[in-house]
Amino acid sequence: MSLRLTKEAADFFSDIQSQPIKGIKFMDIDKFYACLMLGLHTGQIASTNLKLKESFLSANAKYPEPYHTYSNYLLGLLIDAEIRRRQLNSEDRDLIEAETVKLFDSASSLGLSDKGLELMNRYAAKGFEILLKVMDPPHSVDDFLIAYADLWRSGNDTISEQAS
Repeated sequence: MSLRLTKEAADFFSDIQSQPIKGIKFMDIDKFYACLMLGLHTGQIASTNLKLKESFLSANAKYPEPYHTYSNYLLGLLIDAEIRRRQLNSEDRDLIEAETVKLFDSASSLGLSDKGLELMNRYAAKGFEILLKVMDPPHSVDDFLIAYADLWRSGNDTISEQAS
């Protein structure tokens, strides 16, 4: 198992498939990350009956270099989102440690267990559901980034409202 976009998300972003912006390609990991941040922010996950595309990372691949330095941050955001979603007592260190152990796997290239990967995909899928409610499929990277920034600037209430 690995990080994967839903089929619908891949279709949504199909017009900007690999379009460079200032010499940098907008890759599937970028699309996944944008969706993931919205899902983690709301602390909500999509249902389990997801139609996922093939992984955009090769088997046992690590995060691409621009994301590698933030991999621990992503793990922390996952734990934070799970604490909020499941309404766990964040003061109970033993409980949080026990839940963390279920999500992480230091032997994994991404540092995530199968359960952790599943949850990351479900958070990203939920984030995509939010995007789908507020924007049309983008025709360029620039269009997407502007609409995405506008969504974040609109504030927590708008994002949470779209998540419901």
